[in-house]
Amino acid sequence: MSEEQKETATDPMVRACRHCGQPMQKWLATHNDWGDGMGFCTDIMLVCFNDACPIYVKGWNTLFDKYRKVGSVRYFYNPEDGFQGVLPVGHKDALRGDIVE
Repeated sequence: MSEEQKETATDPMVRACRHCGQPMQKWLATHNDWGDGMGFCTDIMLVCFNDACPIYVKGWNTLFDKYRKVGSVRYFYNPEDGFQGVLPVGHKDALRGDIVE
């Protein structure tokens, strides 16, 4: 394993999506007042913005079939505490304005 591979293997801000294997992007998780109103208790989260990610692609039909709502979900990972889940999105460009690099 090269030094670069060792560094990225231990860097919590470098992670591949568990659904598609693509690199996740840093996303500014500022005060989100939806859900429980508590936000995410972190400034940066990792989010998969791959439009071909299976969870994102299937999410459009799942949300409509189950809830009759137009939207999908994107996988996220919190590098501070390891919490992971999905973020709801209403269109393909949702959340992209807060990508940081």
